[in-house]
Formats: sequence, C-alpha cells, structure tokens
Amino acid sequence: MNLPPVVVKQNPGINFKYWPIGPKHIDLYKENYSEVRKLDPLWSFSYSQRNGEFSGEPPSDTAIEPWKVLVIYSTEPDLNLDCDLGLNKNQKMTGGSHGWRHMQFRLLGRTFGIAPESFRANINFTRMAFDSGNDYWGWRYLSRSAHYLADLGHPFHVKALPGKLLIKNLFASQKLFTIVSSVHQSYEVYVERRFREGFPPFKEALSRGAREGGPQKNSVYELMGLYMHLARKRHNEIFYFFLDQFGRELINVFEKMNPDSHLDAATQTNMCASEAAKVIFQNHNLCALKFLDKVTEEILFEVGKMLGILFSRFPALKMQGTNISVPCI
Repeated sequence: MNLPPVVVKQNPGINFKYWPIGPKHIDLYKENYSEVRKLDPLWSFSYSQRNGEFSGEPPSDTAIEPWKVLVIYSTEPDLNLDCDLGLNKNQKMTGGSHGWRHMQFRLLGRTFGIAPESFRANINFTRMAFDSGNDYWGWRYLSRSAHYLADLGHPFHVKALPGKLLIKNLFASQKLFTIVSSVHQSYEVYVERRFREGFPPFKEALSRGAREGGPQKNSVYELMGLYMHLARKRHNEIFYFFLDQFGRELINVFEKMNPDSHLDAATQTNMCASEAAKVIFQNHNLCALKFLDKVTEEILFEVGKMLGILFSRFPALKMQGTNISVPCI
C-alpha cells in the first residue's frame, strides 16, 4: 500500500510472441475515463455495459499506485484476453479457449486445461516487465497472475463434474453440458453477488488467509498441488447442493446454451447470469444459502492464503531509483 506510484506506460508486448491473445482483446487504460455508468451493482452482468468509457491508449504523464493496478485489472483475464483462440483440439471440453486457460481438470484419464501454465506464464511476463523498467506492466501482469492463481482455488475450475453423474450420462453430452454449465455459472453468480453485497465473512476469510500466507516459507509453486486438491474436495458438495436446491428451475435458465456455438461457454453463460440470480436469490432460498456461505468462506481462506504468499514476495520491487530483482514466488 505504501509503494510509490508508477508511470502508466504502453504494453511492451512481452507476451505477444509466447502467449497469443484473443483477437477482440484491447489493452484498455482505466486510469483516465470519460464516464462510469451508474448501474445497479447487484443486477449488472454484461461486461460490455458495466464498465466505464476507457481509453485504448495510455494517458500521458499519469502515475498510479501499484495496489490500484492490482485491483483495477484483476478481472482483465475474464474479458476477451483468452477468448476466440485455437489453442488445443480438446478445448471444447473446457467450453473454448477461455476455459482452457482458466481451468485444469482430469476426465476419463486425460487432463484438460492449462490454468497452472497461465499463472506461470504471466509470472514470467511480470519478471520481464520489471527487468525492462516497465514497472506499470510488471504490476499489471502480476494482477493477471493473481487472477489465474485464484481460479486454481475454484472447485469448478479444477474438477468438471462428479464421476457418478458422468457415468450415468456418458452418452448424453448435451444434457451434461447444460447441467455442468448451469451449476458452474450459478456458483459464480452466487459468489459475485455476495461480494457485491459487501458480505463481511468473505472479506474476512480472504484477509485471514492472506495474513497466514504472507509469512509462509513455501512458495506458491510448492503448495499448488495441495491448493488444487483442497478445491477439488469441495466440488461435489457444492455441485449437488445446486442440483438439489434449485433443480430444474435453474437448469431451464441455461437450456439455450449450445456446445457447438462459436461463442465461448463463458460468454454464453454470462448471458444467463441475470436469470440465474433471480432463481438463486429468491426469498425462500436465502436460508439454504447459509451452507454455501460456510463452504465458500473456507475456499476463500485458501485463495487468500495463496494470494498472501504471492504478494508477500513483491514488497519493494522497484523503489524509486532502485532496481530489485523479482524474488522467487
């Protein structure tokens, strides 16, 4: 929080050669904006509508505190950065290239997705940006890294579906796609809604985790396997909670989704988010959500711990006039 501001600069293009970006992605600079739309924070789901009017060029003679860069750009990987790419012949199993970079799970003896690699790649870009003197993009790449690291603590990003459900519907791919998509997106709708409400237990869980993670001697890489394992263990209880509590009413919301669409699954599910929220947060369901609140607190504690480890390795990277190598994370 006390690090001095860094000058906003153009993207040095470190990632372009090694890590292709989605054709629709534009590096927006949110330091200067012409308008912020006044939308209901609980009911605005469209990425294109809920942001302000931002520039595609870095503002001149502008500096920003590193912590603000980490916060402002933490959702950037969920926009167009990883969409509409041909990364792997099996990326359909993750709903497209976006899911391929944000998930990693095993199914029928095979591994799908490269989320750990996405984290490692952006940490390397972080190092390269700092080493080149572009501190602003060093912090911005670190913000992206934190996003992928948090994704690896998300139960639905490290496990696709319960094994029994897969076996039961092995030859009903459309049905499986709809069920898995509806539960995955609904859980994200629920978590996002809680954060937008300012739900204290979630903030406290992240903070407690970060305080415990900060002094850890183990690196993020050393703890990655356990971190993902703990997230996978939470998957089934959350998955079946949504099916048992909301059932057909929730699945109907996502019936319009098409696994053969040219749109990524993430884009399609986002279009269903508003209707899903109406189902989940009906008054008669609020009491049942206490189960999800408790489980999610425990998940966010683990996410906070890993983020605490990550950020504690970057306490004084580039004090004014002093070059300090990025430490091992």
